[in-house]
Amino acid sequence: MIQLHFRACVALVALAFPLACLSQAYPARQIRVIIPVSTGGTTDLIVRAMAVKMSANLGQSVVIDNQPGAGTVVGTAAGARAAPDGYTWVVATSGALAAAPFLYKELPFKPKDLTPVCRIGLGPYILVTNPELGVKSLAELLAKAKTTSLSFASPGVGSSPQMAQEMFKARTGMPFVNVPYKGTAPAVTDTMAGHTQVLFEAPAPLIPHIKSGKLVPLAMTGQRRLASVPDIPTFEELGYPGFHLAGWIGLAVPSATPAAIVARATAACQAAVTAPDIQALATAQGFDADYSGPSEFAEFITSETKKWGELLRAAGVQPQ
Repeated sequence: MIQLHFRACVALVALAFPLACLSQAYPARQIRVIIPVSTGGTTDLIVRAMAVKMSANLGQSVVIDNQPGAGTVVGTAAGARAAPDGYTWVVATSGALAAAPFLYKELPFKPKDLTPVCRIGLGPYILVTNPELGVKSLAELLAKAKTTSLSFASPGVGSSPQMAQEMFKARTGMPFVNVPYKGTAPAVTDTMAGHTQVLFEAPAPLIPHIKSGKLVPLAMTGQRRLASVPDIPTFEELGYPGFHLAGWIGLAVPSATPAAIVARATAACQAAVTAPDIQALATAQGFDADYSGPSEFAEFITSETKKWGELLRAAGVQPQ
């Protein structure tokens, strides 16, 4: 009996030792964070600032790897396929996890291939037009759309701004034509140049051009006006109740990543998101830095997937 008890104790220690070592040793080298959008946008700016904080917290470099494409699907798939060792994280987006399952018949990943680590936050979209279009209000834009074919720029098929566009088309009945680009910067640039006339985007890349007069703001999808651009009304104020849509981001890791590593990543993310300077940066970008942990973020993703699915079906969008 004594020998059996001894062997059982040894077995338990042997099982616990690797987990304890894993928790203590991680991270032992550089961590890569895949951002599935191009550089220069709100997501890129905030996550890069967070990476500096997380590097200090973890004692290892946290480097950014931008992999844009297919409305955040390309980079998300790369993150889902990575080794589940905690050294590759991916920015989880509303476009990839909530919208893409309804936009594509086949995806190179499944949402279950990723384990949520933390939600970083969410933000509204602003509807803008090129000044040469000659409209200064939402009502004028809708009147123009009845007599003129208007093109709607988006930073990619399946992107969150395109979903705002689809929601807008469904609510107004206007036949706007989607023109997808490979990222935010070219979509904004071509709208300012007049190659496309209308655009939904996050506040950060638009506000400088709104203030300079290169873009005309008409409305925003948030539940309240933004302090940085208080003159832009919400869609609800303009007679479209319930027209609330926010793009959101968080961090995720491959689904087989050990729980101890997920917990370590979660702690680093929470410390970064709640840091006063990150909060101030997010506010300046018209973004609500709003942390939640793995279980809450997972529940949020489930509810958002249902919401976006209903939106896309109502808009008549068919998976391709």
